[in-house]
Amino acid sequence: MIVSVVGATASGKTAEAIRLAKELNGEIINCDRFQLYKDLKVLSAYPTKEELGEANHRLFGILNNNENITALEWAKLATMEIDEVKQAGHQPIVVGGTGMYLNVLVNGISPLPDVPQSIRDAGAELSKGDFKSMCRIVYEADPDLGILPEQHHQIVRAWEILTVSGKSIRYFFEQPKLKFVNDTWKFVYLNPPREELYKKINRRFDLMLENGAIDEVKDLLIKFRSIPHNKIFTKYHIFKTIGAKEIVLYLDGKILYDEMRNICKQFSRNYAKRQVTWFNKYIKL
Repeated sequence: MIVSVVGATASGKTAEAIRLAKELNGEIINCDRFQLYKDLKVLSAYPTKEELGEANHRLFGILNNNENITALEWAKLATMEIDEVKQAGHQPIVVGGTGMYLNVLVNGISPLPDVPQSIRDAGAELSKGDFKSMCRIVYEADPDLGILPEQHHQIVRAWEILTVSGKSIRYFFEQPKLKFVNDTWKFVYLNPPREELYKKINRRFDLMLENGAIDEVKDLLIKFRSIPHNKIFTKYHIFKTIGAKEIVLYLDGKILYDEMRNICKQFSRNYAKRQVTWFNKYIKL
């Protein structure tokens, strides 16, 4: 059996996972896409040194700031970690709020072909410059695709797959899924009342600011000093960490401190709402 602690941001997943690790002789495996990075530990609510010392943690801080990882790649890594934990006679505890990653690990994934970064970059440019042409290309290749133009990300993905393979993404969706873990799952779903959760989110972001979130974004920007800030937001996945872009805009003098703070809290609450909706719909509890 694999235990998975899931829930929205600030719902208490880290504390609960550590409690379970102590109770079940377990090891914690990260399923938070931003806590995979070595940088922005404050802004991503990375476990503290004290928390890391209370249980063995895996897949935390494994990516450099210029790297990215797909749900498929993460699932492969998580599967290896789960096997190692089991072989050691310990309980695997998968914890995090990135539902897409967890869904792939639990339910498998369609066997989509790999897409080189050059194709991803070309797709990003085409979608920004001539999205109508991108839609026309994918619809001509598969009139029954079933993806609406408003589903921007899915259209871009369909174009990438078509460009790489010459086949509609629907063809791959109809193939048997790749499976990763042949085991039963027990989900521990933390879903506090919405008002309580939002208060926790607001307070936690204030603590992030107090604990150096702005300085760590400054330090990260130094590593990207040769790249215009408007480009790093789209090119580097680490800047999708909630608050990173807004802190950069504040540092650039484009928004005021209080505006940055309020926007980040609102985005965090919006993200939590999406997470709750996702877990309620897709995770079989």
